Amino acid sequence: MRHSIDELVSVIVPVYNTCSDFLSECFESVENQKSVNVELVIVNDGSTEEETNLFCRRYAEKHRGFVIYIEKQNQGVSVARKTGLEHSGGKSVMFLDSDDSLMPDAIRRLLEVLIKQEADAVIGEDYVRNDFCAQVIYEKEEILKALLDNREASFGWALWAKLFDADCMKKYYRAYPDIYYGEDLLVNAEFFRHADRVVIINEKVYNYRADNQVSATHQKITPKKLSLIKMWAQMEKIYISCELFIEAKRIRANYYDSVLNGLIECEYYHYEGYRKLTKSYRDILKNNIKDIKNNEFISGKHKYIIAIYAIWLFKLKRAILKHDLQK
Repeated sequence: MRHSIDELVSVIVPVYNTCSDFLSECFESVENQKSVNVELVIVNDGSTEEETNLFCRRYAEKHRGFVIYIEKQNQGVSVARKTGLEHSGGKSVMFLDSDDSLMPDAIRRLLEVLIKQEADAVIGEDYVRNDFCAQVIYEKEEILKALLDNREASFGWALWAKLFDADCMKKYYRAYPDIYYGEDLLVNAEFFRHADRVVIINEKVYNYRADNQVSATHQKITPKKLSLIKMWAQMEKIYISCELFIEAKRIRANYYDSVLNGLIECEYYHYEGYRKLTKSYRDILKNNIKDIKNNEFISGKHKYIIAIYAIWLFKLKRAILKHDLQK
């Protein structure tokens, strides 16, 4: 799609129990964008805090014509973003977390590069990196390779600081309601596999709030992190479909690492249904031990640990149980 400097840009903000101070800063950063035509799509994903609900409703009421406001039942950020996409009208689109904000000229700058480079997406930063080029262009399969390498800091793991072609994003966006970690990476991979050109600019366009202790990235112990196993399995399928087999093998190594971590966490924290989960994770490692040994992207140390958990500890536990039954 050809883009123009006066086109409508949609900024989609999923909201769940975010405090009013953060919301005010977030929404106003979109409202105050310089010299661009922008709409703010707020998706209230079933917030239970009255402060959040009241602020969103009042802001939307006060800014009719600028804000599209949607209230829905809680289904997670992935589904919330898809809902926002379906209600958006822009030719290009950004995703903004409700506890973060945009720099005043963020959209204008990203849009200028999108137009000049005839790109499918432009990616900015949350701070200027001294050791990065001012601008880097990736094309075709090199985009997915760079995504996996995360060659520029804001490239892969998050959806923020990126301006996307809206038609392409709407066509290929897939919601992952059962994946809570890494779902942004999946959305990026699905979009970039269909992109011809992506540009990264070493310019600060995004204010990332690192001090929000209730955000998902700060939840260190949670069974939701087990969903990384599903995430890496989906990523492998995407790269195999693009015949990027070396990269797929690297992803497979990450998959086994997540399975091992899931097994250890379940045994240590005793998550709900942990016995069934630990058995399934151990079976995955045990049944794929040959593939694990032959994967050069898995370190010798990890292969040793996997072998212990998948085979030796399993045999030891079985021997102890047999001994106890014979007493």
